[in-house]
Amino acid sequence: MADKKQTALDLWEKLSKAYDKVRRVQSKQMFEYKLTTPQFGVLDILNKTGPVPLKKISEEMMVTGANITCVVDNLEKEGFVKRIPSKEDRRVIHADLTTPGRAKVESILPAYAESMASLVSSLSDAEQKELIRLLNKLQQ
Repeated sequence: MADKKQTALDLWEKLSKAYDKVRRVQSKQMFEYKLTTPQFGVLDILNKTGPVPLKKISEEMMVTGANITCVVDNLEKEGFVKRIPSKEDRRVIHADLTTPGRAKVESILPAYAESMASLVSSLSDAEQKELIRLLNKLQQ
């Protein structure tokens, strides 16, 4: 039993260090674009999905609603995001990209994808797919 617990601790340590490494690279890259990592996260989600309730963004990014409100406020001030009240439920506010916001995220994505590909380049394509499969299994 002790072996299983030690393996779990070792796994957690490796996952944490790998995550920290990716976040440092991502933060440095976003700083060059004058964005925070959470701001890029919101722009990326909106670019992939279109208008989304703020609550769903906070769930996707695993942060509080107050945090997303602040991030969206700052993106709105920059002209990258707009808020859209829901027609079905007055309590729900959606966020959506503006034209400058879409241009901003689309200008970042090629270099960002290259950076992330470089980070995982020590893994073969098959290993990358297997790691995705295993991490998905942990999320269930």
